[in-house]
Amino acid sequence: MLISKGTPLVLGLSILLLGLSGCAQTPTISQTDREAYLQQFIGQSSQYIDRNLDLKRLGYQQISEPELSSQQLSYVVERPVTVPLPIAQFPAAGTGTVPVPVTVSPASGYDVNLQCKITFLLKDNIATSVSLSGRTC
Repeated sequence: MLISKGTPLVLGLSILLLGLSGCAQTPTISQTDREAYLQQFIGQSSQYIDRNLDLKRLGYQQISEPELSSQQLSYVVERPVTVPLPIAQFPAAGTGTVPVPVTVSPASGYDVNLQCKITFLLKDNIATSVSLSGRTC
């Protein structure tokens, strides 16, 4: 196995990226449960859906008024996610690295609001199907 000078850096970055991919908070409800919850509104009127749809239960926050037309009822929602900032506390001995002082606490991170659109297709003001679009649905 050939090891170059950049190998520890590449290895370290790979481990960091793998660690970060599991750090983002996930919704409190599974995708299957979320779909089952939304399916219960099929066959209901748009007024019933608007009164009874609990977006917080799905882990979402509504960011605008629902859009209602004769063919659909749509909600634009977002899910706030906090991505933690990894902070190396102590460098490995003998690696020649110098710790970089960071002014944030290890518990802090940065917030990202991920958007999703929930659309109920309507026929005669009754929901016939529901779809979710966006990367966070």
